[in-house]
Amino acid sequence: MKRRQLLTSAFALSAALGLAGQAALAEGAYPSEPVHITVVWPAGGGHDLVGRLLGNELSKVMGTPVVVDNVTGAGGTTGMRHIADADPDGYTIGVMGLHAISQSFMNANAPTMDDIEPLAYISDEPGALEISADTGIASLDAYVEAMKKDPMALMNGNDPQGGNSFVFANVIPKGLGIEMMKLPYPGHAPTVTALLTGEVQTATLPIPPILEHAKAGTVTVLGVASETRHPQLPDVPTFKEQGYDIVTGDFVMIVGPKGMPEDVKAKLVDGILAAVDSEGFTSAAAQNGMVLRPGDDKMAAEELAAQVDTVYPLLLDAGLVADGLKRE
Repeated sequence: MKRRQLLTSAFALSAALGLAGQAALAEGAYPSEPVHITVVWPAGGGHDLVGRLLGNELSKVMGTPVVVDNVTGAGGTTGMRHIADADPDGYTIGVMGLHAISQSFMNANAPTMDDIEPLAYISDEPGALEISADTGIASLDAYVEAMKKDPMALMNGNDPQGGNSFVFANVIPKGLGIEMMKLPYPGHAPTVTALLTGEVQTATLPIPPILEHAKAGTVTVLGVASETRHPQLPDVPTFKEQGYDIVTGDFVMIVGPKGMPEDVKAKLVDGILAAVDSEGFTSAAAQNGMVLRPGDDKMAAEELAAQVDTVYPLLLDAGLVADGLKRE
């Protein structure tokens, strides 16, 4: 009798432990498969760098593989549509910047900002103007003088319509009072290659993809479009220091599709911020010229709204807002 009672108690305890284990598994079920980070530009660019740095650290924090997918095309629209249309289960997130805002007003097929869910703010990316050292032009004044004499003399490499360097290529020459001949490339990495090989003589890239070449002396950064100098290029003056009121920049944030469960979203936000705060991420980010300013989903949403209010008038003034996409 005692043996039967002992076995009954053992079975009851085992069942209770099993139920508790199932509950624990249910609570910790996410993530149970690889998380995919979508980068909407080709490998080798600034957003690709962020995606790979984040993926490496996020896999450690969340204990699951993290895969970077380069989903390119249409000036970033293809990748953004991929993110917006993904199942909102926390397994597809993406790196987003200024390009997505621009495309939402320029391309009727692009997702709107209401189609994506801000998860975390990562960094600021001030715009800049770079020139090949082979041109012999080493100052902003000399560049402006050359462009006023012959606007066709120096070709600028930049993104397709909507990318950050495309926006910079519209804002910077207007502030300098010059005309700029523009040649679009499918992302930052191809633009850098074009600048180094002489296909173009200037570029309007943010600092990260051009930093190593600026430090090597093959590329000269003529000005940075921020209020303060870039921490990795302290000897390069801002446009404002040189007498031109030009302040324009990009940003980097992590987003996902709308409709994620709150518990999944919370785990992602915490995981992303922990990954960005890691020594591996911060040290690599500093070496590559990123200006980190991490924040949670609430900060990311506030910054996104502010960026929309900043970017839309620039696009409207440049005649780039498509019919039917103008704000009321």
